[in-house]
Amino acid sequence: MKEERILIVEDDPDIAENIEEILELLGYVNIDIANSANQAIKVIKKYRPDLVFMDIKLKGDKDGIELGEIIQQMVDAPIVYVTSYSDPTIIERAKRIHPAGFIVKPFNTNDIHAIVEIVLYNRRTNVTQPDGAAKPPLESPYLVTDAVYIKSDNAYERVEYEDIYYVEANGNMVTIYTKNRNYTIRKSMKDMEEKLPSQQFLRVQKSYIVQLGQIESFSTREINLKTGATVQVGRQYYNSFLAKLNTITES
Repeated sequence: MKEERILIVEDDPDIAENIEEILELLGYVNIDIANSANQAIKVIKKYRPDLVFMDIKLKGDKDGIELGEIIQQMVDAPIVYVTSYSDPTIIERAKRIHPAGFIVKPFNTNDIHAIVEIVLYNRRTNVTQPDGAAKPPLESPYLVTDAVYIKSDNAYERVEYEDIYYVEANGNMVTIYTKNRNYTIRKSMKDMEEKLPSQQFLRVQKSYIVQLGQIESFSTREINLKTGATVQVGRQYYNSFLAKLNTITES
């Protein structure tokens, strides 16, 4: 019997059960299954897995790559992507979080056996960092890592990330609320999520992205920013939002 805890994040129940059955045949008994990003975050907070098998194409507000970035800030667990997609763009995005490996569907018992044994062996034998040692930041594809350049009229204006309060969507336009002025541009919220660093910004509702450093207080329904603005929190986004923050609650 093998004691390591493994989480399977997969919205197709047949595939999730297939992976679970293979892992059980290999002697792993501590296996959890989550079918969405929010459910995965709840499981991780409760059980802190040693390995995560994750589908890239998850249904809902977060795909497997976005969820992977959140997981890396919650627990030191290697991520193995299970995917039927070989799109170079997806692979490049996935590489940014340094996954432990990929398994391409359809897979077999030998595929799962090889990857899980190698990944967990590396985890067992890896020299751990001293307590409190900082993790290296996620690699940015951009040369300037503390600001974004927003086109206004005929010029690009530099805006520090810390000076961006929040982003609000309105149809096919977004408004970026900043310290010095507001910018309204033709852009989708998905585009904005990809442009703004996930360590500092998070989508908390269909129409809002907030800068985490601007949060004064929050509840399950709304976020109060230091500027006095109030942003509503979507129910399906709340757990992802909560996972980004260091909180203290009653046990």
